[in-house]
Amino acid sequence: MSEKLDAILQRIAELEAVVKEHKDDGATLAMDKIKETLEALVEEKVKAQAAEAPIRRGVNPAVADVIYAGENLKEGNRYRRLLKDFAANGYSKFGSYKVRPIDLWLAHKVMKEGHFLMPGRAPAPSDDLAEAVKALTSTGSGTGDELVPTDMAAQLWEDFFLASRVANLLTVIPMPTNPFDVPLGLGDVTWRKGTENTATTASDPATAKSTLTATELVTEQNWSYTLDEDAVIAMAPAIRARLAISGAEIIDAFALNADGTNAATGNINLDDADPSDDSYYLSDGQDGIRHLWLVDNTDQAVDAGGDALADADVIGGLVKMGKYAVNPEQCMIVCDVSTYLKGFLGDMDGVQTLDKIGSKAVLLTGQLAAYRGIPIVVSASHPLAEADGKVSTTAANNTLGSLSIVNRNMWYVGFRRELLIEVDRDIQKRQYIMVTSLREAVAARGTRSSATHTAGVYNILV
Repeated sequence: MSEKLDAILQRIAELEAVVKEHKDDGATLAMDKIKETLEALVEEKVKAQAAEAPIRRGVNPAVADVIYAGENLKEGNRYRRLLKDFAANGYSKFGSYKVRPIDLWLAHKVMKEGHFLMPGRAPAPSDDLAEAVKALTSTGSGTGDELVPTDMAAQLWEDFFLASRVANLLTVIPMPTNPFDVPLGLGDVTWRKGTENTATTASDPATAKSTLTATELVTEQNWSYTLDEDAVIAMAPAIRARLAISGAEIIDAFALNADGTNAATGNINLDDADPSDDSYYLSDGQDGIRHLWLVDNTDQAVDAGGDALADADVIGGLVKMGKYAVNPEQCMIVCDVSTYLKGFLGDMDGVQTLDKIGSKAVLLTGQLAAYRGIPIVVSASHPLAEADGKVSTTAANNTLGSLSIVNRNMWYVGFRRELLIEVDRDIQKRQYIMVTSLREAVAARGTRSSATHTAGVYNILV
């Protein structure tokens, strides 16, 4: 672990210690400021983990071939040193910025598309940049459409999952079709007492499946016509990092909050109004994790009664899960920051905070503690809500915390389109438009109305 990540973890541990030391006089703490600080530290921790992730040269040809292709660039190419650094370290320094292969690709794509659309005003990528990006392909030959953007997009896609705190802990499945049926094998078989020399009654075990139906998620970023090659390359790491963090957040938010109900009565994310038709959570397929215990099988929900989170609440949720909560390694608890600070760091038994579990917390992105061996993952996508666990249109009413307890083997996240980056222009605003999109699906194993592999606690005083 780097000194930077160590320092972040140390700061989180110190913050946890302060909260625990003042659990009996919490009014003396500026909890809003502490919450804000912890949220920032968790995001900083995720960024640091993503930045330190090893480059798997055997997996990503776009990075692997830099080892050889960079040597083929002419001596005068201004990006020759960057490619050599990519081969040695997976990144290079460009001024004060840390540049990775994906950043060169992003810069080249934006400038190339901009020049194609408006050659009189938008500069084309330099020959040096074009040759450098060409060297990142699996063959090192050809230009333009012969580049291998899928490899570069795959690297950014990997960043998404390094930053994800929920979806990357579930079973992730590429979807060859939409919808896609995930075969789950055979259902239960019937065992009977045997009698000598007598055939038993045959049972035909039913097959089981879970259906993934993708929903498109889209974001747009606008760029000024005024672009300088060095400026774009210098800016690309920040854009890529922001894309990775926001991409991870939307992937997690959909897995947690997907709800296909689009009516005046609202849904779990907008309890008392008709959602906008372009709301990210309006699923075209199954609903998400929170919906299962809030709506589909309300027997899996535990009402904390508007009181502080207690052991009995979480244990009650685990009891409802039965066999699915037996193995802590198969489970995770996802909660909002306030529930973590005022609940798990309160008088809860069986909680190990970051200073106790140490580097093990880094194994699960966003994990800050463990409850009886179950990782606690803090996610900004798990919202504060009203007393019924649903989110109100009136922000002032969303003051109560909640948490979801999930058996990770019982949920699937599918992607029909992993990542698509497209560039266009708006001549009225004199801007380039970069649109990033993906198609995500979420599905629970089994019949949702009777599923017991997921539970939740709501109406928690925070």
